[in-house]
Amino acid sequence: MPGTAASSDPATVRAFFDGWSLYRRIVDEDYLYHRSVADALGGWLDGRTGGFSYLDLGCGDAAFSAAVLAGRSVTSYAGMDLSPVALGLARGSLERLGVPFLLTKGDFQRELSSVQGTFDVVYIGLSLHHLMRREKEDFFLHLREKIAPGGALLIFDPVLNPGESRDCYMGRWVDHAEWSWKALSGEEVSRAVEHVTTSDHPEEIATLNRFALSAGFHAAEVLFLDRTDFYALMVFRSDDFATRGSGGLRGGDGDV
Repeated sequence: MPGTAASSDPATVRAFFDGWSLYRRIVDEDYLYHRSVADALGGWLDGRTGGFSYLDLGCGDAAFSAAVLAGRSVTSYAGMDLSPVALGLARGSLERLGVPFLLTKGDFQRELSSVQGTFDVVYIGLSLHHLMRREKEDFFLHLREKIAPGGALLIFDPVLNPGESRDCYMGRWVDHAEWSWKALSGEEVSRAVEHVTTSDHPEEIATLNRFALSAGFHAAEVLFLDRTDFYALMVFRSDDFATRGSGGLRGGDGDV
């Protein structure tokens, strides 16, 4: 949603915080299932052996990842986001982690190569769906180059049901938001609906699996799927991935 401000002029800063304030309320009300995703991601990280470096693409204010990483074996953090305002907020969250961190202003689709090195864990939260299908397919290839030996890619994103069209998904999502997001005003729900219906392009997990397999990943292990079938947390392992106790709910053969 927010997190795309391109400069620090007063109008841009004001627009950013108007959007970010709404997004934070949606997250705080757990309308996008961040609490369950945090539990699933944290549990998966605990199943890894040893320390790990972490790349957070579309990191925003980094509050989500910083909370999940706190107390775990992260050795370094790198984040990328378009918004200098969001990155300024992220600095405070990350300083409390007590590990080296680097924040980069940039478009992760086009500027991923500017992030130096490879990472044990690459995380993309509610950002991949802003890309069109061909862009996602190409992006998986670029992502594979950023995964260290034994590493993995984790994606938290909206997903279509098997055989579901984007229009059908949007109809379900709008009905759900208008009926259940009681803590927001009608105008606030309308703003969220406008963003999602104009900017979001979810895929089936099977489609993401095809992209992943072509790029050299394994098919997805689904660590979390919400009860309304809107969002999933998926892990795509590299070919040389090594872990203990990190099995997901489903996946593995590309026919999810």
